[in-house]
Amino acid sequence: MIVHVDPASPVPVFEQLRGQIERLVVAGTLAPGTPLPTIRDLATDLGLARGTVARVYDELARDGLVEAQGRRGTRVLGPGRRRPDAAARAAELAAAADAFAVVVRQLGADDAAAHATLDAALGRLGPPPSGG
Repeated sequence: MIVHVDPASPVPVFEQLRGQIERLVVAGTLAPGTPLPTIRDLATDLGLARGTVARVYDELARDGLVEAQGRRGTRVLGPGRRRPDAAARAAELAAAADAFAVVVRQLGADDAAAHATLDAALGRLGPPPSGG
């Protein structure tokens, strides 16, 4: 699972992590049945408190995207009714772009560097999942 958080971002790390995992599930990148990292492992990998990751997993479970299975961990259930329509996807993409633009300006980077950085990041992730 490819997720990261930026503690310097104006977006709280909880929201960053929750949004990223939700998008991976809704897009089908994380297929139903896929195990999520343990709370401890993900918290350690991202440098977060375990409680933050536990809260993310709890909210995702509440929304029907994942299921906590006790000692067997947490597994993806699938997007169910959560698949965003085109307008919702466009709004979420615009919000992500706004957050990126804020960081670009805070760093004093120019537009060309921002575009190049985004292109490189997308290239590292590979092609988008089908239907996206």
